[in-house]
Amino acid sequence: MPELPASPIAPKQFLEEWLPSAFAEAGLPPGSDAVDVSLGVALEGEGGGEWVLRINHGELTISAASREETAFTYVQSVDDWRGALWEGRGGAIGEAFGRFFRPGAEAAAGPAGALGGTPPPQALTMMERLDGSIRIVVTGEEQGDWAVAVRLGPGAVPEEPTCTLSIASADAAALARGELDPMQAFMGGQMVVTGDMTLMLQMQAALMQAAGGSPA
Repeated sequence: MPELPASPIAPKQFLEEWLPSAFAEAGLPPGSDAVDVSLGVALEGEGGGEWVLRINHGELTISAASREETAFTYVQSVDDWRGALWEGRGGAIGEAFGRFFRPGAEAAAGPAGALGGTPPPQALTMMERLDGSIRIVVTGEEQGDWAVAVRLGPGAVPEEPTCTLSIASADAAALARGELDPMQAFMGGQMVVTGDMTLMLQMQAALMQAAGGSPA
């Protein structure tokens, strides 16, 4: 797996220079030869912007462009993006989502790992039919709450998420270690979901179908 730069670099340099080189070294996810899909990245704040990652039958291009036509968009503040990649922020959730920007990184086991990383190319074709955004907030960190969102389907990033999942950093770590059951966390109040859960279930169904399973 390609190593991240030793210290933080600007999003533009990272996405337009380092990331293409890292994908060239590590290769694209399995199934990339059979699809033509686009992913978006929207980073908010100083040095941020919008980028489109297009996987076209085994070829990857990354360009600074509007992501409104993409099937899946990673949305985050520049500070939280940098914090997850270089400062360990977001705990197990931050590590999982950081795999989106680390080609060749193995998926972490457990529920926390299932939340992050680049969706399989086959799942992206299904996500084109979805519409809304899911925000995940990790609380209880010394530097304040850490957050990330995903926009499913084309269109503008909504000002308010369709669904928000909040979890304390310690509980996210327990999920990742398999010490806390997701349903237990939900029923016990450690994992709080507000808004319309339908979109989250639809995303889960797309991921499971792409993996060859069936929705739970």
